[in-house]
Amino acid sequence: MKKYLALLLSAAMVLSLAGCGGGKDARTIYDEASKKTSELQEMDIETTAAMTMTQGDQTIDLSTTMNIQMTGANTDDMKYLAAGKTTMAGQDIDVTMYYEGGYYYMETMGQKIKYAMDLNQLMEQVKQSTEGANMESSYMKEIKAKKDGDNQILTFTADAEKMDSYVQDIMGSMSGAVAGAEDVAYKIKSASGEAVVNKDGYFSSMNIKMSMDMTVQGETVGVEMDTDAIYHNPGQAVTLTAPDLEGYQEIDPAALGTQQ
Repeated sequence: MKKYLALLLSAAMVLSLAGCGGGKDARTIYDEASKKTSELQEMDIETTAAMTMTQGDQTIDLSTTMNIQMTGANTDDMKYLAAGKTTMAGQDIDVTMYYEGGYYYMETMGQKIKYAMDLNQLMEQVKQSTEGANMESSYMKEIKAKKDGDNQILTFTADAEKMDSYVQDIMGSMSGAVAGAEDVAYKIKSASGEAVVNKDGYFSSMNIKMSMDMTVQGETVGVEMDTDAIYHNPGQAVTLTAPDLEGYQEIDPAALGTQQ
């Protein structure tokens, strides 16, 4: 089952941040919040994902946490920092990823590497993680909104058939970064969740619960996924502290299967 982990981690990061909501009516609230949040030049987002994978009698529990910060989006001065860890079978794997000045830096499992990355390519990667690959509210078959003080709470139930295509499109678009992503088939059984839009019209939090089957090379793994995202002070300035960039070994990005 280990060959599925990279795919699931990528899916979890996307799905934990995928805007789902909808009701001035609920859909309008979602669409406006999605557009406004996606236009932020500075972001600070904390994500968590808890997953249970089942194949026959074998079960693996996996959890991830990640804090994503970004400043100067879509400018030559853009900086991007993502730091977190994955926990499985009592073991933690820490990872830090950083972008500055045309280079992408990654530190994990005692290794520090860097490679040149085009700004446009990075922005596509950022959009996948912070915009949910532009998932439309039309993918939701039911969306409701209720007031909670200055906030709007949006609850939704997804159309499972449309979500099949959505997840397949996301993972297919990530095939350059995650080897084999385009060869996996997904069958969504159910998806539901809750999004909170604050008084300024930004997303402030998101929760998505999803049950699906993932099939590759004739083998199927059942996946139960519960993801959360918290948007810290959206619309406010973000203080990003760069890691120490000494000691990183430059490599050819083709060695990672990364498309340039």
